[in-house]
Parts: sequence; structure tokens; C-alpha cells
Amino acid sequence: MELTLHILGSSAATPTRERNLSSIAIRYRNKILLFDCGEDFQRRFAEAGLKFNKPLMIFISHFHGDHIIGLPGFLFRLSLNDRTAPIVMFGPRNLFLYLLLHRKILGLKANYPIKIYEIDHLTKELIEFEGLDSEEPKNKIKIQDNIIYDSKYYTIKYALVEHSVITYAYAFIEKPRFGKFEPEKAKALGIPESHLWKKLQEGEIIEYQGKKIDPIKEGIIGPKKPGRKITYSGDLIPGKSIIELGKDSDILVHEATFAKKLAETAQEKKHSTSIDAALDAKQMNAKQLILTHISSRYQDDASKLLEEAKEIFPNTILAEDLLKIELK
Repeated sequence: MELTLHILGSSAATPTRERNLSSIAIRYRNKILLFDCGEDFQRRFAEAGLKFNKPLMIFISHFHGDHIIGLPGFLFRLSLNDRTAPIVMFGPRNLFLYLLLHRKILGLKANYPIKIYEIDHLTKELIEFEGLDSEEPKNKIKIQDNIIYDSKYYTIKYALVEHSVITYAYAFIEKPRFGKFEPEKAKALGIPESHLWKKLQEGEIIEYQGKKIDPIKEGIIGPKKPGRKITYSGDLIPGKSIIELGKDSDILVHEATFAKKLAETAQEKKHSTSIDAALDAKQMNAKQLILTHISSRYQDDASKLLEEAKEIFPNTILAEDLLKIELK
């Protein structure tokens, strides 16, 4: 099943000629999962070929402008585009208030189904709001094991990380997947190519011509194998929580605002260096590291960041806007 990561913005604090502000997207099955919404990220969203009327989930790491200012404009655009597909949104407390102010002052509308979940780390609850018109929470949902979303195919977990404001990192964790589908074995049992094949591919026992067929026992599909995992750090200084969240990630997208020689500045501003990102990737046993949230001071040449990280974690690449990675 296709799993694609898109870098929509890779700059820190201010956009540059080549880099927009922070945003990444994951495309999986028929859904888009969007992490942070830097200013004007919607332009990159379109350039990446992402569809504006797909089911969408949005995850905001924290309330600094370079991570959220693009959200209201994006929602305005979706209304103008006559969107019908739903949006489910997650972020720190007061995310709903942020959007409510835009509704009251600027007339922000959501002509499509929208739910907003504020993560309250202190009480371990999700505060649910439905639509932009009701100003009272609809529900409070207990968070178990830091899982804020659980579906048939994947879960989303969060971790509180250390930054200058409340900040969450997120991990997309695909559930174990069935192995290769063997169509010839299905045909040998007389099962026609139809909706039944899809059920078999999902590991479902079907009934055909009065006989129950288990696709694993019949060898129609291979046994389950581990799912894929992508972790997004948000802004942070290194700590145990990001290591635990990102354990065994296929891809770690980690902020690397500064080079090693500005380690003191990074610590003061509660950001990471390229070295910090590499050490985190190594400790969590990640397969690949992507450095992002690059300071504008490196807009002409960010190769130093990459060189420093690769000395510790060789499988590192530098994020570029519109970089696309398919996870096989």
C-alpha cells in the first residue's frame, strides 16, 4: 500500500527563496495527514499534487507562527473550493480558540465536516469540538498510551517535547500488514477477480460457494509483517520523550535549526542542532533521518548541517521543499 512523505516547507522562522515554512504531509490510502501549517504552505500543497478534497487530518505541533499561520488561509481556500470531505484536527489546548477568533473577526467558515481535538497533556484528555460554530466542547476523551487516533490501518501517537512553548511531536505508526497477495492461488481455488480479492488481501476469511476460505492458510497472502513508521519532531531540544516516541522509525523528520558551532544558541532558544538530530536518530534506531527547520542563515549553503549529521548517522538527507519519499 502506498505510503508517501512530502516535505512542503523546510525553513525555520522565516521563509527563504528556496524554503517555505514548516509543513510535511503523509499520503496513505485515500487520506492525507498534514503536520504543521507554515505560512503559504498551501502553495506547496498544490505543487506536490496533493488533492484539496481528500479526507484530511491536521496535526499542529505548537503555537509559533512559522508552524500555524498558514492554517486559516488553507481552511478559507477549502471553503472556496466547495470542499465536502471531512477534516479532523489535533493540537495543543486553545487550537479551537485560535480558529474561533478567525471565524469571529475574519469570517472563517468551514462548509465541510470538521472536528478539532485539543490535546491536554496534564489531564491526558482530548477535548473535542465539532464545527466552528459551537463554542463549547462536545466531549472529553481519555488518552491511553499517548494514542490520539486509532484506525484499522494505523495509529497516531504524540509526545510532549521540550521547547519554549507547549510542543508535541507526532508518530504515524502503520499496523502490521499482510504479506504478498498471490492471485494465481486465488484463481486455483476458483475465486473470480472481484471484491472478494480485496477482502482476501486484507486477510479476511471469506465464504465462497458454501466454503470458508482463510487466505493465510491457503497461501493466498503471506503472513503479517511490521508496519511502517514516520516520526515528526516539531521544534525541540533532545530528550527521552522523542526517543521513546520515535523508536524504530523508518523515517525521522527532525528539526536541525543550527550547526554544531551554534549549540549554545540552540540550547538557549530550545532548538536542535544537526548533531542533536543525528544522535536522536541513532538512539531511536531510526532507518533514515531528514533534517528540516533549517535556519535562514544557511539559505545559501546548508551542506555543513548535513555533513555534521552524517558523521554520526550516515543515512541522513537534507529536507528540500517538494522532496517526495515513497516508503516501500
